[in-house]
Amino acid sequence: MFIAPRPELDDDPHFAVRIALMPLIGLVLAMLLRSPLPMIYPTMMFSLIAGNRKAFNPGRVFAAPVVFSAALWLMSGVVVMLQGIPLVLITVMGVIYFLAFYMIQKTGTAFGMLIIVAGALMSIMGLGSYPAMTYLRAEMGKAALCSAFVIPILYMLLPPRTREVHIDDAAPSFDYGWGRRAAIRAVVMLGYSLYLYTILDFSNMMLAVAGMFVLVHSTRQSIWREAGQRSFSVLLGGGIGLGILSAMTISSHLSVLLALVFLATLWLGSKMLSGRLPAMTYQDSASVMISLVGSALATSEPSFAFIQRAGLTVAGTLVAARVVSILDALLVKEPTTVAEAIADRNA
Repeated sequence: MFIAPRPELDDDPHFAVRIALMPLIGLVLAMLLRSPLPMIYPTMMFSLIAGNRKAFNPGRVFAAPVVFSAALWLMSGVVVMLQGIPLVLITVMGVIYFLAFYMIQKTGTAFGMLIIVAGALMSIMGLGSYPAMTYLRAEMGKAALCSAFVIPILYMLLPPRTREVHIDDAAPSFDYGWGRRAAIRAVVMLGYSLYLYTILDFSNMMLAVAGMFVLVHSTRQSIWREAGQRSFSVLLGGGIGLGILSAMTISSHLSVLLALVFLATLWLGSKMLSGRLPAMTYQDSASVMISLVGSALATSEPSFAFIQRAGLTVAGTLVAARVVSILDALLVKEPTTVAEAIADRNA
């Protein structure tokens, strides 16, 4: 799957400041709207702006929230129609996962990931509680639409230096075995969703998202590299988040919380520009930190929330990486002749 390249300081000197402002705006919006899931607004809004590169791209900024909101409504509709027959719902979700993973394998685009995330969140919540699913859908939809309003304002106030619009160079990692790779990932994703259904509740559903991304990678090397980076991201972001929450025991003013979140995100944003690790490692760390701090606004046990998030994300990611890499090695063989390559292209 296509991953955004490292942002360039020469192209966008205000990149770190712009993304550091977004979680502050998200937290304020969550409090003003009295959201039951305050971590969704800053986390989603940060993720949507942090993935942008170079000049402001209206098509990307406005399309992503609309498409994701539409995917949430579509997936929730499927869940509502099949809620009374769980076996059929699980089968249909498996087909949806397969088609989305096939799209990723064949084109390299991240659009399929939006479908997977929306389908997993809605099906996991829908199996347990219809009101909880509607709450989650509404809050995630509102957060996505808020980002479409806020991001252009931030780009206007803090414009990048370049006028070049970044174009995603999406391409498949392999030209064979798309169907088999998609089937492997769909089966693992289905099992992972059922696992999450048994252990997560309404307030911790954002924990489910991080472990899903590793399944889209195509090679054993990239899977394990992604698993290691995501594990480190959770630990780094969680450590920073706990540090912020610990500081709040000394001074519990909202202005202190917002200032600490801003400084932490600013530091991680600057590391996205010049850090030794891949930019996505620091971006994921910021998402974990923001989600943990946001979760603390609605829970009395932020340390337990972090332990749960870190444990589930690291364990889920590593297990998914292990299973997918083994199945890829066993079931997806590189063709040795032209005839085999043609026959195996879509298998």
